[in-house]
Order: sequence, then structure tokens, then C-alpha cells
Amino acid sequence: MAESKAASASEYMQKTHVIESLQETLNQLLETRPDDAYGVFARLLRNRALPPTIDHLVGREVLDSRGNPTVEVDVYAKRYGKVVFAGRSSAPSGASTGSNEARELRDTESSRYGGKGTLQASKNVTELLSPALKDQKFDDLKALDQIIQTTDGTELKEKIGGNACTATSFALAESAASLLNMQLFEYLARQYHGPDSVPTKFKLPTPFFNILNGGKHAGGNLKFQEFMVSPRDDVPFPEQLRMIAEVYHKLGSILVQDYGVSAKNLGDEGGYAPLLNTPNEAISVIEKAIQAAGYEPGTDIRIGLDAAASEFYNQETQKYEVEVGVEKTGDEMISYYQELIQNHPSIVSIEDGLDEKDYDHWIKLNQELGSKVQLVGDDLYTTNPNTIRKGLEGKWCNALLLKVNQIGTISEAMEAARLVLDAGQRVMVSHRSGETCNTVIADLAVAIGAQSIKTGSTARGERIQKYTRLLQIYDYLKEHDMLAE
Repeated sequence: MAESKAASASEYMQKTHVIESLQETLNQLLETRPDDAYGVFARLLRNRALPPTIDHLVGREVLDSRGNPTVEVDVYAKRYGKVVFAGRSSAPSGASTGSNEARELRDTESSRYGGKGTLQASKNVTELLSPALKDQKFDDLKALDQIIQTTDGTELKEKIGGNACTATSFALAESAASLLNMQLFEYLARQYHGPDSVPTKFKLPTPFFNILNGGKHAGGNLKFQEFMVSPRDDVPFPEQLRMIAEVYHKLGSILVQDYGVSAKNLGDEGGYAPLLNTPNEAISVIEKAIQAAGYEPGTDIRIGLDAAASEFYNQETQKYEVEVGVEKTGDEMISYYQELIQNHPSIVSIEDGLDEKDYDHWIKLNQELGSKVQLVGDDLYTTNPNTIRKGLEGKWCNALLLKVNQIGTISEAMEAARLVLDAGQRVMVSHRSGETCNTVIADLAVAIGAQSIKTGSTARGERIQKYTRLLQIYDYLKEHDMLAE
């Protein structure tokens, strides 16, 4: 028996090359003779360990920032011979959504949460995605995301649920970065650029802050959904954040003074939700706040609009009720935007200025205004590479609003971004109105080199988390001489 055990042990040692590895590691230790001999010895041995692999996933129902259920995913990995918790993340949810977005899976037949529960979607993570992903390595996110897509089997994630798919993709990326001992933006950059082509310097995206809400984010008569401010892009991110925070507080004071204390109520994304009636009125009060904070509209701080025009477009009459009782055709909407820009030259960006299927007028709008302002496709594109290819060929707009949960996985969103960036156009990475405190999109924007990001106002914790993450990335880049000036 003893001889058998000895033979088995010898065979194991030869198979795993443990003796040789120990000797080589000891030699490395003796060459450097560090003070923390055991710490360095342990690190050197860990470098020889098998790469971590997925053991299992756990999906759960949690609440988003609007109090609606969403999906959160925990990832457990096999590492150093045992199962360990690796990371977690969750999926956001939109209020105004494009018709071609990945489908959220809701428990519509249950009375729980008014039919908005996500128990089935969470169960799909645990029972369908977990076994499909078991034993996979973490180094190739595209391969992991492909397994998610294959397991679902539909373009719009109708089987597993877009919410389950996005939460899983986010959680896998978070876990991979942690297990591989790198910053999330570095891991995502490796996935986007390739491990041998990762930039040595990174630039932070210029933020667009939603400081005044309308449409579905607020209620009231204001049809446009978001009125954003964006600082000049030649100042560091910490200064950009400070500038907008100052304008935000000035705006709050002005709204209370001019419209009463209720005008300071907040919308879904942390912007004020006053009872204003027209875009012109909203832009004028924002410009007043910019000046009150000591800045020049259009020079120091620019204005961006998210019209979310599909929400006030009548399919039958083919007209837009851009203001209460004011309806306009597609051609008249183009003239409306031209006049708005003429009166407010501080406007530099218009998102979803027309209905998502009004392609002929999108082309006209791009012809008329594309050389003057950024025209962003959100509902128009829904971060879908197939739709984006058509839009680039048809010259629908000149920028993409990138939302991972519109398409389902990070890798698919990266494909969408690559198409737009390779065409010489712009990408704005975006949050959703129903958010959680995860900060993946901040890292994603830096990783792919997106020119801008929008993730709400300078209020509400789930929005601030993203801006704080950008501050952390900024300091990390400076500390490691990786910041592109």
C-alpha cells in the first residue's frame, strides 16, 4: 500500500512538474532577495496556477433607481483549487425605448410588482446561462458573450431576456477584470482593441449632463425628454464635473425664484423637472444659469438635446406634437430645429430629433444640420450593428448613442461602436433612466475611446457613481502616465 501511494505521488509530481516549478521559483526569489520573501514567493507561484474558470452564476431580482425590478448576477469562479466569489453586476432599464431594442423579460402574468417582476429572467441566469458558461475562461469576453447569444438564440434576446443577458455580460466583465488583476477599462480595452493593440494612453469622454428633464422622465407639458449641458473638452474631467455642478445649483436657484419651489423637483435622471412648456423656454433658463455660474454659453458650456421624438410622433397623421397643441410635419421639424439652433447657437447636439422610422426626414435633417451639430441616433439605431450598417450607408445621422442593454451584451455593443468610429463618426455611451449603482459604462466609454458619455445629472447616487468612477479612472491614468492630454 505504501509503495503504491509513493508511486502515485511520484507520478503526480512528475505530471505537474511541481518540483521543477518550486526550484525555479526559489531561484527567482534568491535572485531578488525581497524583504517579503513569503509574499513574493506566493505571487510567483500564483503566476503558475491554472487560469480561473467560471464555476456558476446566480441571478437575483433587485430594484433599479425607479423602484422597478431588474436582474443582478453573481459570478463564482474556480481559482487556486477552490470556488470563490468573483464579481457581480446588474442591468439598467429604459423608459422610452426603441422598437428594436433587446426585449426585457418581465413576469407579466404575475401581480408581483404590477407584472414587472424579473424572477423568470433571474432564474434563466441560474438555470440556463450558468451551465452554458461553466468551465469557460475569463480572458475572451467575446467568446463568453457569444455563448450568451447562442443560449438565447434570438436577435432581441427574447428567450433569456435582454435584462438577464446584459446583467450577465456586465458581471462577467467585472469578474474577469478582478480575477485578472486589472482595471475594468483595461480589460475592456483588451477586448475591443486586441491584447497586442491596447493604447498606451487613454482619454476620458466629455460628459453630457442631463440637468433639466421633460417627456417620460418628468411629466408635464415639456415634450423634449432631456436638456443637457456639456463643458468644453479642453479642461480636465475633474474641472468639467465642477463646472456643471456649479451650473446645476444655479439652475435650481433660478427655477425656484422664477417658477416656485416645486420647479426644483427631480426627474428620473437627477435633472430638475419644472413645469415648462417649450424647448425655447427650457434652453433659455439653462443659458441663464450658465451665465449666473460665471460661464459663457456655447464657449465654456454647450447644450445638448434629447428630443426622443418617437414619443410625440403620431404614426397615423405622421406629425410631431413638438409642443402642446403644436403639430409639425417632418420638414417642419427640420425648420424647427434650424430656428432653435439659430436662436441658441450654444446647441451642439440633438439626439433622436425625429421618429425612429422616419428615415427620409433623418436624411434631410443630416443634410441640413449634420455639418453644424451632432445628430445622435438612439431609438433610431438601438445599438444594433445591422441597423447601424444601413444608417451609415443611408447617411441618417452622424453619431451613435451606445446603450449595452439595447443589444444585450458588451461585445455586441463594441461591434456597434467600432462601425461608427471606423466611419469617422462619434459615439456617446449612455446610461438608462432606470439605473443601478454599477459603473461599467464609465469604463466602457474609456476603453473604446468614445468621445462623450451621458449618465444623468450631478444628483442621485446611481448617476454620481458613474462620474465618481470617471474621477477614479482619471487619477489612475495620471498615476500610471496613461492619460492622453
